[in-house]
Amino acid sequence: MKTTFNDIFIIVGICLSILSMTQIPAAFSNEERKILLEVAIETALRENPELNAVREQVKVARARIDGIALLGNPALETKFLGGSHAEQTLELTKTFQLGGQRGHRKQIAKTQLEKVNAELTEASRSLTQSVKIAFYELLLIQEKLKLTREIVAHNEQMHDIAQTRLEAGDISVTQINLANIQLQSALREVATLEHKLQLAQLTLNGLMGTPLVTARIAVGDLHKKISPDASQNWTLETLKTQGLAHRADLKSLRLNAQLTESELRLAKASNIPGLGVGAIAERSTHENAFGVKFSIPLPLFDRNRAEINAAKAQQRVDTVEIGTRERKIEREVIAAFISLRTAQETLKFYEGDSLKLLNENLELTRTAYELGEAELLEVILMQNEFIKTRFAYLDVLGAYHKALAELEAAVGISLESAP
Repeated sequence: MKTTFNDIFIIVGICLSILSMTQIPAAFSNEERKILLEVAIETALRENPELNAVREQVKVARARIDGIALLGNPALETKFLGGSHAEQTLELTKTFQLGGQRGHRKQIAKTQLEKVNAELTEASRSLTQSVKIAFYELLLIQEKLKLTREIVAHNEQMHDIAQTRLEAGDISVTQINLANIQLQSALREVATLEHKLQLAQLTLNGLMGTPLVTARIAVGDLHKKISPDASQNWTLETLKTQGLAHRADLKSLRLNAQLTESELRLAKASNIPGLGVGAIAERSTHENAFGVKFSIPLPLFDRNRAEINAAKAQQRVDTVEIGTRERKIEREVIAAFISLRTAQETLKFYEGDSLKLLNENLELTRTAYELGEAELLEVILMQNEFIKTRFAYLDVLGAYHKALAELEAAVGISLESAP
């Protein structure tokens, strides 16, 4: 088979393409992949596609205000009649809306703009909450993965010691099998956590609006908590009051009620007939004539009752929706407050000397095993208790930060600045 120059060119091109594809994951340096919570929130508020879509809606609402003309267009009508008595008629007519209809439309457009701005604030609040939860979930998995990899290293060391003792005839095959089972169990846990890590990175990247395949690294401290002086002054009633005062979704519903009120006024004003004023010029074979034309529709059959009744019905819907949302906000504040207090109380059981003593006991047991003064089963039992307790502690830290993010979102403001 003869290889041509074109064949070589194609092969080289394919090789370069494959090489470039294998380098795609390295397009982000380790420093670029690291991210702080504040940067993650800032990036999400700037790049999130759904939030940017709401920003475009704000532009649309603003354009609708500017699109309300001061005066409507006049109508020009002309008529030609031929024959021995030829004549031409020209009419210029302008209809004037009465009852302040333009003012009502202007107010509706302004309220709609306020409403969309409130929806933008609400979307930002919800996005910030989601980013915080996703960030701390990623940080939690990173901590668990780090701990599990340390356990793998210790299990490999214990397996090597057990293998040496088996060859020396000091232990049975059962002991080396037990060490191998522990090592394989730790390796399986690492594989599971690495899978969860990729999903957590995918979630955070999706919220931030950044490339989804970026191996994001959360930089933070799970152990860092809000100032005790700030949190101990919070009362449930104060937080509920703050939530009802600052939540943008509730403000949006209240603006919706104002919108309905303006639409009702417009519907009533539309029941007032518009006044048409026109100028007429007529030219015939023998003479020219000029005149004025007035027209007004008679509201005999259509008095705009459908729109008026619909607006009144919508007012009742708005009242129910506002009351329902207020109750929902109070429920969210109470639930998040209870979750946060529970996490704070649970953390007290771990932040004493228990974890320190457990770690010291594990180190002493491992040292005794290396010296041949302890059985492998003792090390395994102590290590399993250590892992169980450390994982539980990390889970409570994660629950604390999640509850804190949910409480801030429920209140609608930063808890550091809450009175």
